Amino acid sequence: MAGQLPYDHRPWALRRTLALHDHTMRNTIGFVTRRFTVAKREAYRQHPELETARLVAVQEKRQAIRDLPELLATLRARIEEHGGQTYLAANAHDAVHRVLNIAHHEQVRLVIKSKSMVTEEIELNRALEQAGIVVRETDLGEYIIQLAHEKPSHILAPAAHRNRHQIDELFEHDAAQQGVMPPRSDDIHDLTAYARQRLRQEFLAADMGVTGGNFLVAETGTLVLITNEGNADMVTTLPRILVSIVGVEKVIRDWASLIHLIQQPAMSGIGRHLSSYTTLVQGPKQAGSADGPMQWHVILVDNGRMALRDTAFEDVLSCIRCGACLNVCPVFREVGGHAYGSVYPGPIGIVETPLLTDFAMLPELPSSLCTLCHACQEACPMEINLPQHIVDLRRIQVQRKMTPGLWDWTMKTWARFWSTPGGYRRSVRIARLATRLSGQHQSLHAAPGVFAGWFETRDMPAVADQTFHEWWPKRHQPTSTDQ
Repeated sequence: MAGQLPYDHRPWALRRTLALHDHTMRNTIGFVTRRFTVAKREAYRQHPELETARLVAVQEKRQAIRDLPELLATLRARIEEHGGQTYLAANAHDAVHRVLNIAHHEQVRLVIKSKSMVTEEIELNRALEQAGIVVRETDLGEYIIQLAHEKPSHILAPAAHRNRHQIDELFEHDAAQQGVMPPRSDDIHDLTAYARQRLRQEFLAADMGVTGGNFLVAETGTLVLITNEGNADMVTTLPRILVSIVGVEKVIRDWASLIHLIQQPAMSGIGRHLSSYTTLVQGPKQAGSADGPMQWHVILVDNGRMALRDTAFEDVLSCIRCGACLNVCPVFREVGGHAYGSVYPGPIGIVETPLLTDFAMLPELPSSLCTLCHACQEACPMEINLPQHIVDLRRIQVQRKMTPGLWDWTMKTWARFWSTPGGYRRSVRIARLATRLSGQHQSLHAAPGVFAGWFETRDMPAVADQTFHEWWPKRHQPTSTDQ
């Protein structure tokens, strides 16, 4: 069954153009992703022994996906033994409907949330707000983009596309609307202090907390949340109702598996051994407990995931949402997350969005936003073969005749030229002639037909006046000793 994902309805050409002209976003995204990548590389350099744990984690996650039906049954039984309630949602609509039923039955007026990609996937905030329920994101990045009425631009750092001056403007506008004191300056500490002040009362007043989940341990029925701000501790303990919405692929077998897996998101995402906070939830408040929710509801979301098991794309379910593939992707660094149009950007989004929706949404992703440089495969801690999946998705598109006829003709003609040495040599001569006629060695914006669209956002390197194959025979003249 195909899943449902929210997506940007604007044409790819418009999303691309807006992104390429947003210089602040490009600079900020570039800075953040390079910093994360350097930190990861340095962490593994200093602690090479962690590579062994990563390899074990890959095997543990692969085995969990193979055993998923069994593990789901065990997980649900353990959660219910501890007093929690579980629900398997076939799609986004089912998951949202379940949350709304709980909220209405319990007369919820204010919901606080910790960071969760799956709640973005099912558009939970919009549904709650339409039902007249106030929703407040408590992760700092999510809080910022909520004020900006935007979607996350990065899996790990939702507000990575905004600099501190832009964030200060958002907070000043919010302060004016709420009649409170704005931040003292655009210093990071002052901005954080403002957000903390604004959120404190909402933590105390909320009726319901909503979380996602990094892992679910089937052996004990435990939800594992890893954060860098500690807000998940507040979300899971202060409100009287806790709802945890987690993709079914997050289930793992036992604590032995968790020991190896829990390091991977922080190591590969930000280059740290562990995130600052690890929150464990194993049931609602018990007699004698100092805090905790009176009710705990766990909604396990399928939304197209189970259909990927036993297919060539099964390893996609091993994704731990570390963002490492985004951090190294040259396309993501240039256009940022919003240009993808999907809640899941970057290389993993290029693969996951078409798979979860059976190409119903954003079919242009595999063909338009990947250079097949293979950087994502090298960066992925779970060894997901993203480049091969992207090639396979392109093949499926051709088989289903989803690509424009002119594009098909162009690619087939190009393939015929490049399938023989003579054709390749002729194509080089044609390209050399075209650049000379156009008078442009850096771009071919005036190229006709499909080539105009291709070169609109791509620079064409100058074609060499002489290729290696043309140079070599002239350079290497046979001598008598060569005979």
